[in-house]
Order: sequence, then C-alpha cells, then structure tokens
Amino acid sequence: MRYDIAIIGNDEAAIEMACIASGAGQRAAMALPEQRHSSWMMEQALRRLVTELSVDYTASRRSLLRRSGTPRLLQRLLAGAISSETTEAIELLERLGVDVFLGEPRFLSRSSVAITSGISCQRTIVNANNIVIGTGVRRAAVHRPLGLLPFRRVESFFEGQNLPESLIVLGGADFGAGLASFLSLFGVHTSLVSRENNDCDLLELAEDAGVQIVHHPAELGLTDDASVSLDDQQILDCRRTVGFTEHLGLPAIGIEPDEHGQLWCAAHLETWCSGVFGIGSVVGFSADVAEHSVIQAERVLHRIQHRIRRPHFLRNRLETVAKLEQVSSGQI
Repeated sequence: MRYDIAIIGNDEAAIEMACIASGAGQRAAMALPEQRHSSWMMEQALRRLVTELSVDYTASRRSLLRRSGTPRLLQRLLAGAISSETTEAIELLERLGVDVFLGEPRFLSRSSVAITSGISCQRTIVNANNIVIGTGVRRAAVHRPLGLLPFRRVESFFEGQNLPESLIVLGGADFGAGLASFLSLFGVHTSLVSRENNDCDLLELAEDAGVQIVHHPAELGLTDDASVSLDDQQILDCRRTVGFTEHLGLPAIGIEPDEHGQLWCAAHLETWCSGVFGIGSVVGFSADVAEHSVIQAERVLHRIQHRIRRPHFLRNRLETVAKLEQVSSGQI
C-alpha cells in the first residue's frame, strides 16, 4: 500500500503531524522507533515516573527507594515508562486510522523507507508520496565542557553498579529537570543548573522532589579552573542538543544535516529534497517562522495538499534522463 504521508519519529510534532494528516483524510503511516527516543518522549516518561513515585511519598517509602535504587533498576523503570507512553501513542494513532510500524527507519529513496524491527526481526518497506521527519533531538555533552571537570554522558550513567551519593545535572531543559527529579527520589543529592527561565511543570516537580535548582555553575562552586575529582562530585552534562538523524541514511536522498545533526528547511518546512519535510525540534533552521508543533503540522499539510504537480510527460522524461545517467556512469 502506498501512503500519502509517512511520518518518522516520536517527537511531539511528529505525533501532531500524524493526527492532523489523518483528520484531513490522508492515508498516513507512522514509524515509531524502538530505541532512539526523542528528548520529548523521554520527558514524558520521566514526568510519568516522577508523578507516580511522588504519590504517597512517605518516610517509609522514601527509605525503601533509597535502599533499592540501582542504575539497573532506574533503567528498567525508565524503559517501562517509555513503553507505556509509546503504547498510548499507538492506541491514539490507530484509533485515528494511522498505520503504525515499530522499528528503526532508514531512507531507500525520497519516497521509500525501510523500517527494521528488532522485536519481530522484520524489515518493512513503506512507500509514500511525502515523508515527514520528526525524530526530535537528544541531550548530549558539549564538546568543550567547563575546564577539566569530569563530566559523564547520559548514555553511560545507567551502566554503573551503584548510584552516586551526589550529582550535578547541567542543563537539559525539561529533560534535565525530569532526570534530576527522578534521581533525587532515589536518595541522590541532586543539583540542577538550569539557565532556562521557564515555569515548566518539571521544574516544579524537581523542587518538590528536593532538587537544588541554581541558574549558574558558580553557585555550586564550578569554575573553569576548578579541580574536582569523580569521588567528590559527579556531573551529568545535558547542555548540547543533537538531532536524531544519523541513523536515517539521509545522504542517500541528498540531505546533509548540519553539525548538530539538525535539518535546514525552506518554507513550509520542506527540505532541499522535494517531498521530504522536517518538523519539530529536529529542524535547526527554517524559512518558516512557525514554532508550535500544531502550526508546523498544518503548514506541512497545506504544502502537500496544494503542491503543483509536474505534468505526467515531464515526470517520464526526467525518469528517463536519470536512468540514462546511471547507465552512462556504470551504476546499472
């Protein structure tokens, strides 16, 4: 089956795009990743976990969490929360008539995507007239951290045997606040350096969970020439934003992300490859000024529905020229 629109990713804007496309009568497919989850999806999972753990947070329960907390347990809890969020998203999309595929997508051409599932060990080819990339971003460490301070990456934090006694989380916006709250509930003395001046609910949850929130590293004694050993303090760096695009095979369709892994788009969020769009936080630059995910989805849908199609004879001629070029270059 060929779809009108295929959406890749589990960022908030990707789900909004699928809902709006289905509501407009478009045949829509959605590729939800199994492993590469956007920062937004991680934030939803952390919000769910912190809220559930904070309910009836008595002294006895606090003592139990502090005794039982290990990196492996926290990893399993987080994976379970992500699975619950994904299940709810699938149920919503399927009620709207969207075909959902679980797996890691990779472009074969500008209108074809291969989705490989690690659960069922299957490879599905999805063909669509238009493809929307909404894979979101992930949080990572900056290339040049503060001086020579010992920083840890988010990916490696859950690989240890024991939780640290204290931890400083640098940045990360909502993700950093959610992660700091989660760790604080398990007895880790957590501080969050948050330079974002927003009143998000995750910052409120962090305060309720006992996280120390500051707005500059100097308030915690972190300076460029500071010498801190890992035994004294552990620091988790979430200040860098990286687009989730390296696994998509974008060079195969002539798209090259910027140095942050994010997409550059023209008006209506269309990339330089016709029929392929970016949406949400994975877009690093766009000629379109729309910021809200719903407005972005509406702009993309408007572009798709009002595109001036090439005449049939012109499409055939262009395909013939492309095949002749492949023959002459020895590709066929």
